[in-house]
Amino acid sequence: MENYVTTALFLYVSEREELIGQVVNNPYECRVRPVLLREFLDSPGQYLQQVSHVVVAAPLEKLKLVIALNRGYSFTIGIIPGQGQRNLRNCYELPKKFDDALEIALRTDAQVMDVILCNKHILVFKAAIGRLPLIDSPSDISPLLAVFPALQSLLGLKLLPFQFRTASGKVIKTAASGCMIVQRHKRTLASRLISHDSSLTDGMISTVITAPTSLIDYFSFLYQTFLCRGQRKRIPTTIGYIKSSSVVIETEEPFEVAIDGENITQTPLYCETLPRAVRINVGEGLRESGTDSVKIIERIEVNNLPAGRELAKAGKKRIPFFSYASEERFRDLFLSLRDDAKIQPTYLILMVLSTMLAAIGLYQSSSAVVIGAMLLAPLMAPIVALAMGLLRHDTKLSQSSMVTIGVGILIALSAASLISLLFPHKPITMEMQARLHPSLLDLGVAIVAGIAGAYTKSNKKILQSLAGVSIAVALVPPLAVAGIGLGMGDLSFFGQAFLLFSTNLIGITLSATLTFRLLGYSPVVRNKKGVVLVGFILMVISVPLYLSYNEIVDTIVLEQNWEKERFLVNDKYLIVERAEIVRQRDEKLLFVRVLVRDPLTRNDLNVLKKKIQSNFAERIVMRMQVIYIP
Repeated sequence: MENYVTTALFLYVSEREELIGQVVNNPYECRVRPVLLREFLDSPGQYLQQVSHVVVAAPLEKLKLVIALNRGYSFTIGIIPGQGQRNLRNCYELPKKFDDALEIALRTDAQVMDVILCNKHILVFKAAIGRLPLIDSPSDISPLLAVFPALQSLLGLKLLPFQFRTASGKVIKTAASGCMIVQRHKRTLASRLISHDSSLTDGMISTVITAPTSLIDYFSFLYQTFLCRGQRKRIPTTIGYIKSSSVVIETEEPFEVAIDGENITQTPLYCETLPRAVRINVGEGLRESGTDSVKIIERIEVNNLPAGRELAKAGKKRIPFFSYASEERFRDLFLSLRDDAKIQPTYLILMVLSTMLAAIGLYQSSSAVVIGAMLLAPLMAPIVALAMGLLRHDTKLSQSSMVTIGVGILIALSAASLISLLFPHKPITMEMQARLHPSLLDLGVAIVAGIAGAYTKSNKKILQSLAGVSIAVALVPPLAVAGIGLGMGDLSFFGQAFLLFSTNLIGITLSATLTFRLLGYSPVVRNKKGVVLVGFILMVISVPLYLSYNEIVDTIVLEQNWEKERFLVNDKYLIVERAEIVRQRDEKLLFVRVLVRDPLTRNDLNVLKKKIQSNFAERIVMRMQVIYIP
């Protein structure tokens, strides 16, 4: 059961005089004395001698004058927001209906709160500097209504030099589009971003800093913001966060500071906290249990903000479409790629083992064994490192990667050639056949795998998915088939399989390079000559891939057309139930299964072969299965 004050002052402005009757005749047995706010401010001590609670119905700037009096007098405050005071209502989580707002305003359970001063001006809900697209939007607005104005505000958006100094003396120099000091409530996106780490009585100031280094980063922030509409536990990308008992914000040029929506001061901005300086009746969602103020340690999260050499790139420039990366922010990734580019004992051992396993699996025609070889194969890592070397024109990284890839290729070809000597009959299995006819489809797989490889390598959370990418693109099995071709002395066999490996290698390298570019690991493709060379090689190998693809399409069409095809041979009807064309070395094999009612003689079969051969311009070897039906 709620308790209500027994006596109160009703402070009003002339525009809200019509509320006097309803407030005075309240149903909560509270004796209310109406006083014009102007008269109260002239001599507050006179009115507060017998009354310790006031109810205010006035504009925000007048309410702040009442709050300021708490430094000299001890009283609690109830608020009745007007129809146009949505921000005030949201800030204290007060109801829209007058009767409900009055009920809360007359309660005895006022919430103790800190007061934040910005250049000596009281802040009620926020103070904004610069441009903060989307951040100061109401949290209950629909995504479409919030995003469209935010996108428009991106035009000409720049990162400008900012300096923040905290109570502990910590100085943060960065570049940002803007920053906002936020009081604790849940009705703006900015306050919701830090609601998990803010309190009304912690004696701290929460500062949110926006620094999108590119439009891509900003779109990522939009996605993160609207993907999770609930409370957050982590600050999203492009956002910095400072929590301190005092903050000094400085800029190279004076910036207007909008405190609670009005431009009333400029930078430099000196912000301080008056701990537990006011008691205000608030809504249920804003009340905090406990009466003792909690000592909070200063918190600084600025890893997402430009720093060091990044400042020279970001400062006073329009944000680019693509982001940029630096050694400072992505040191772990670059160190990992440099390790991947080196020839290490584990790399050599895994290359030998994976190739031997792949070769045996190919001879066994065992998909499971071949997949196991794909998992062991370490070739994907140096190829991704090569892509980064090309992008950033890191000659040492590129050369090291190419040497490592070259050594891996030699090991695979040698190991597979030796394995082929153990199989004197040299069988050509279906697993080998599957890697002898690369086409544009294989190039598509390589390009997608390169994108996935670069993305997984750059993201620690999904780094384990790199093994799945290696399975998808299958680098070692084509090399093993090529090595088997060398062992058999069949250069055509070797050439077809090595073409598939080359397709994978070039496709992965080029697509991974462009993916790293999109992810912002370089502002431009620095080694344009290297990338152009890779692109030229891709165009060259695309020619046989295109021809092979057309041949595959023609073969499929021919096989489909021949299904249920009827032949009349020496007055006997034959139905082709299934036809499959396979290339083996320099020969084209046709596997045909025919249905027939009457027995076939050798002469009948010869006539059928001639009719089938007439459909092909080149000589074809036929394998025929005859099934007699009743």
